[in-house]
Amino acid sequence: MHDGRDRTESFLKLAQADSRIEEAERNIRDVEALLPQLSQRGYSIVDVEGQLDLMSEALHHLKEQRRLIEGTFH
Repeated sequence: MHDGRDRTESFLKLAQADSRIEEAERNIRDVEALLPQLSQRGYSIVDVEGQLDLMSEALHHLKEQRRLIEGTFH
C-alpha cells in the first residue's frame, strides 16, 4: 500500500522540480533579455552576469535534484 503512495509522492516531487526548473530557466532568459537595457541605464553588466552565473548554478542544482527524484522510480 505504501508503494502507491510513495510513487504518487515521487511524481508530485518530480512535477514540483519541473516547475522550479522551468521558472529558473524563464528567469535567466528574462534577465538575459534585459542586459542591453540594464547596460544603457548604467548597471554593471559584470555584476548582472555574476548574478546570472549564480542563477545558472542554482538551475544546475535543481536539475540534479530532479535526476535524484527521477532515480527513485527505478
